[in-house]
Amino acid sequence: MIKLIPTKHLLLIAATCVLLATVLIVLPAGETADNDSISLEAKLQEVVQSELTFHDIQQLTPKSTSTISTTSPIAKNVSTTYDIPTPDTLAKKISPTTYKEQSIKISAGDSLSKILSKKGISAQDIHKVSQADKKQKTLLQMRPGQTIHFTKNEKNGELTQLTLVQNRLDSVIFKRNDNVFERSEISRKPEIIQTYKEAEINNSLFVDGLKSGIEQSLLIELANIFGWDIDFALDIRKGDSLSVLYEEKFLDGEKIGHGNIIATQFINNGRTYQAIRYETKGGAHYYTPDGLAMRKTFIRTPVDFTRISSKFNPNRLHPIFKTSKPHRGVDYAAASGTPVKAAGDGKVSFAGKQNGYGNVVIIDHGRGYQTLYAHLRGFARGTRRGATVSQGKIIAYVGQTGWATGPHLHYEFRINGTHKNPVTVKLPNDDPMPKSDLKNYLPYAKQVTATLTSSHSADFARKLASLKN
Repeated sequence: MIKLIPTKHLLLIAATCVLLATVLIVLPAGETADNDSISLEAKLQEVVQSELTFHDIQQLTPKSTSTISTTSPIAKNVSTTYDIPTPDTLAKKISPTTYKEQSIKISAGDSLSKILSKKGISAQDIHKVSQADKKQKTLLQMRPGQTIHFTKNEKNGELTQLTLVQNRLDSVIFKRNDNVFERSEISRKPEIIQTYKEAEINNSLFVDGLKSGIEQSLLIELANIFGWDIDFALDIRKGDSLSVLYEEKFLDGEKIGHGNIIATQFINNGRTYQAIRYETKGGAHYYTPDGLAMRKTFIRTPVDFTRISSKFNPNRLHPIFKTSKPHRGVDYAAASGTPVKAAGDGKVSFAGKQNGYGNVVIIDHGRGYQTLYAHLRGFARGTRRGATVSQGKIIAYVGQTGWATGPHLHYEFRINGTHKNPVTVKLPNDDPMPKSDLKNYLPYAKQVTATLTSSHSADFARKLASLKN
């Protein structure tokens, strides 16, 4: 027997079926629960595990919650971001490297180690940069007034570059390459300009030369060039004149000094001397326009003196014994201890005491030439019998030993045993210019002489013309 469902229940079931059918028709076929997905987005940062601390791990907390799409009851897009603080050691590794440049002016007593260690440069880096300069030893020869520029890596403290500025033209650079330094040199070339100047002497070479705008260093060079022919303490006369053609050096438009004297002319007591610089295989020297060396075998005076206290005189009255006794040399009065120089190249044949001469040095110059230096206070180191000396080398010091009334140098000049007046004796020229060089020198000398002559002022030109007439 079948029990029938009440009519009220049948109506309820039918209504439910219609409702379900409507829902299934309205919903999109592609958006079913089976195809729902969850999307996670995480901002990750590389972390070195060994550098994480417990405090760092505690801070690994979610910064934002999941986001669920409104088009589905099931979460579709979930984005989670974690804020992870960077450990200090890792932050140093990933931060950009910065460099610090510093400059230090070298003072007396400074050394590379002293300068750099004060600025935090390690002993290892100081050693490495020194090794790069092991052969040249430039850094060991630093002088006060020079400058050091160096660059330091602030991240690890390493020295990356060092520059020693020796002067405005020359620098030495040390650059780091991995774990060693590489050395290089930089030399700037100044602009060279030829300059002409002249002066008339009314007081002295240096006083009037400076007034005419000629630098002191140039005047010293001029005195050396003509020093074999002119005694600037005894031979200078009022009205003497000089002219000089020389090089001036400019860097970045600023004068930084002078170069070589190209040519120079000196009018002394009615005589004219001219010198031209020329470089041969043996070096650069000064020559007359016809190729004779300005340098003589002997210098005229071997000591810087204040006056001649006694001249060459075969019939002189001796100041102590008051008898007629020949004075076969010249006495140059000078302060005790003034250096005495060898008049020329040669070999010491005697160094010791000799009667009334006191301490004496005698030099044999060969070819019959001999010089004597007496009344010396003492001998320079190395001055002994058999020692070889060169022109201008200090051999002794002015004194008052032997029969002397005051400190002075007694100087004698002998040729083949005969005494000559050192002030007036004609000095032999140095070795002549080789013929192979002379062939090229003569046309060059003619060109330079023409340039010097065209630069003369009217007064200087008139004075030269009057001497020729």
